[in-house]
Amino acid sequence: MFSLKNEEKYVKLVLAITCLLFFLICIISIFIYGNSTLLGSLIKPNNDDVKFIRSAWILVDTGKYVYHNVDISTVFMMPGLPFTLAFFVKIFGNFGGITALRVLQAVIQTGSLLVMFFIARKIFNSRVALVAILINILCITDYWVANLILTETIFKFSVLCLVYFSIYAIELNKTRYYILGGIALGLATLFRPTIATYPIIILLMWIFKKYKVKDMIKYTAIVAAIFCLILSPWWIRNYNRFHKFIPLTLATGNPMLQGTYIFYDQSTKATDGLNYNQFNYNSDSEMKGNQIDIEVSKYRLRNLVPKHPIQYFLWYTVGKTACMIGWPFVWIQSWGVLIWTGIWHYFILVVSILGLIKYYKDKNRNKMGTVLVATIFYFIGVYLPFYAFGRYFYPAMPFVIIFAASSLIQIFDYHKKKN
Repeated sequence: MFSLKNEEKYVKLVLAITCLLFFLICIISIFIYGNSTLLGSLIKPNNDDVKFIRSAWILVDTGKYVYHNVDISTVFMMPGLPFTLAFFVKIFGNFGGITALRVLQAVIQTGSLLVMFFIARKIFNSRVALVAILINILCITDYWVANLILTETIFKFSVLCLVYFSIYAIELNKTRYYILGGIALGLATLFRPTIATYPIIILLMWIFKKYKVKDMIKYTAIVAAIFCLILSPWWIRNYNRFHKFIPLTLATGNPMLQGTYIFYDQSTKATDGLNYNQFNYNSDSEMKGNQIDIEVSKYRLRNLVPKHPIQYFLWYTVGKTACMIGWPFVWIQSWGVLIWTGIWHYFILVVSILGLIKYYKDKNRNKMGTVLVATIFYFIGVYLPFYAFGRYFYPAMPFVIIFAASSLIQIFDYHKKKN
């Protein structure tokens, strides 16, 4: 599964050099840029990254997990990243722990390169896999993400493992791969809850592969048991704190509300003719604030969709999809970096579409590649009801890159044969 034993020497050499180069660049960038890559301020936490850091610091000092309000226990964010950072803070101190997490993320980003190689090799071949990681190391986003104190790095690695294990599980119909998939699913959910419904893809593939009902039930029970085991400490903590069962988070309200504004233009609130005074936000409770955001979202959709049905239909389909895939997840204040990143991103998208078309035209294709395609569309579809932008599509980019690599190999082989 992860073996390189039968690979040719040049494949092993290129893979080793590429991964080592990628890792070294990540490490160098971490020690050069340090906390200058923070998106918010540590003095006045005003962004996810600095709030995660503050959460970890308070968790180490008091044992309480907080997010927006330092005096109130939170269920706003999944605990994966704050608890991971808290572990390093406990060992290396407040700022040493941040650096240690970044180093871990450099290791994990390199691990993601390797898993992407194995996925591409499984679906296509080693040549496509090598081209995929070569494309990937030219993506500045991956170096930048390793420097951020956000969920992207660990979450992307977990998703890649989940997809890889899922391919083997579906194809070989063996329990051990479903166990591995269940572990990957549980760990990924601890960092970002939107992956929790990923088993929908597995169900569709079961139907496509004509699985027996008894096997479906067996594997569902196995994955569910592992998932529950991994999430149970979070569930117990939430029940003890809030006296009710909270399986994931209570944080969908704000992204749902922001998503109701076409092109995220909240200035239209002043002219849409709706009465927002009926909603009372005067509360320090994250849970109440989240519920009010959901109510306002429903209120806006009930009243505005009938007035502008076409605009809202296009916004909740084409518009938000374009917001997610139209620009890579990178917020660096450098025109040179942004121009290169944008050009490379669009090159990957265009070539990937060609690769996807060629894949489905190939009658001898490895049909498990559909898992990759389904995962790409999953990451688009799961965010359409909410605020959607490039950050949320980032974990799906490795699968886009794989199809781009397959297309480049086919183009190269075609011209080689022609000449």
